[in-house]
Amino acid sequence: MSESEQPHEPEESPHQRDKTAKEPEVGLDSEPKPKPKPKLRKAFVPKKLIKKTDKPQEYRARHIRVSTLDSANIFRQALLDFQKELASEPIDDPDKVFHDQAKVENYFGRIAKKYSTCPTKFLGGDLGWVYKGMNVQPAATFGGQEIKQEQKVTLELIDAITQLEKYIIPEPIKTKLGYHIILSCENRDRVEKEIIKVQPKPKVSPAGTNIPT
Repeated sequence: MSESEQPHEPEESPHQRDKTAKEPEVGLDSEPKPKPKPKLRKAFVPKKLIKKTDKPQEYRARHIRVSTLDSANIFRQALLDFQKELASEPIDDPDKVFHDQAKVENYFGRIAKKYSTCPTKFLGGDLGWVYKGMNVQPAATFGGQEIKQEQKVTLELIDAITQLEKYIIPEPIKTKLGYHIILSCENRDRVEKEIIKVQPKPKVSPAGTNIPT
């Protein structure tokens, strides 16, 4: 190299980055993935079982009998408010609906014992099992004579009970006995009870009467 020639840097450095090269793509895995949201637990909703059968049914029911419509509406509203209060409580137990039904029936019985004018008040208004076509004029026998008891149920009341959904308290029912608040608790297939006929015993002659001659 002559003294007149000065050293100079090359146009491209051997370590110079190739500007024509594409920028490396950043992988999606490098970014943090968002955490999945926890699934919300659905509240337990009991399925309504509708029993379909051609067999005759009988229904276990309670009632509160009063003399005026105003009294009947007061007691009905108290029962409805109690049901709403139970329904507003959180559902932590899958059997809560059945426990609430038991509480409603117990509360209904307490009101019946205190305010009902029917003799069933001593049983919490329990009418037992009723069905269409049953005898609504009960009678008792005493000393061989039939004594009529106070009527506790009417045909209108039975018709209302047989058409009512369980634990749904309808408007008061009016009959010749008064105003009724009714509560249908359960139903089942009715089984006809067999009437056992007692055969009369053969008459036995007194001793000593059948003496051969």
